[in-house]
Amino acid sequence: MFSEKLPTALGDRFVGEAKRNKSAAILVSDAADATPFPSISGLKVAEFYDLLGGEVRTDRVLDRRLKEIMNDLGHNCLPNGFTGAPDTLLEEYSKECLQFLLECPVRRYGQERRFERLPDGLALGRNKFNIYFDAKAYEREFHPSADDIRRFASYVDDFNRRYSNYVGRISLFLVISGSFSKDGNAVREKINDMYAECSTPMAFIKSSDLAEAVTVFRKAPVQRSGINWRKVLAPQLFKLTRLKDEVKRIQKDAIITT
Repeated sequence: MFSEKLPTALGDRFVGEAKRNKSAAILVSDAADATPFPSISGLKVAEFYDLLGGEVRTDRVLDRRLKEIMNDLGHNCLPNGFTGAPDTLLEEYSKECLQFLLECPVRRYGQERRFERLPDGLALGRNKFNIYFDAKAYEREFHPSADDIRRFASYVDDFNRRYSNYVGRISLFLVISGSFSKDGNAVREKINDMYAECSTPMAFIKSSDLAEAVTVFRKAPVQRSGINWRKVLAPQLFKLTRLKDEVKRIQKDAIITT
């Protein structure tokens, strides 16, 4: 990364190191004409962050009020001291939380693509554990309608047709909101409906629980890499106890140390 034009001498060294390591030389800079070297590719800082899944906003995931903030946003309420739309903020915060937890690129599609057949975001997880997520800011309990399920399924089908040969299929469709139906049978029925439509599991997670999951790893973030996320994010309403059981297992194994 450079904030100004790359000096010639340093550029020569950079190109030489890239050739010796059989690698591509890439300069990340917002400066105009940052590199005069044809053999060095250029990326803007924003493009570089986007390539990696977006910048990591540690000010959000490490905020001590995260659970309270996420609970408010999930219920379509603007937290104290915030400006903007709760639904947009919920999408942004959900993206940050998932990126922190899964340690993988997570993309939020944003308002500029709101008219396309897309959910709110995509996580390209390790071992091809790919998650589509949709964040719903609802004042009351969110319970997907039949139309919602068909729309979710269409997102998954479209992705799988386009990209399954490159990055694998969508492994899970995750719905994030402030609260969900307390009727377990009703929740399971929607999960079954989703699977019948596109052969893809669906899970629900309360926004406050997503925040709580982040807090589990604040003091020992290295433990995230040992979590079996396919087991934790099972097709049901997320239970924090599943995650905590996984953490206990990792601590007992004592392979990953903090």
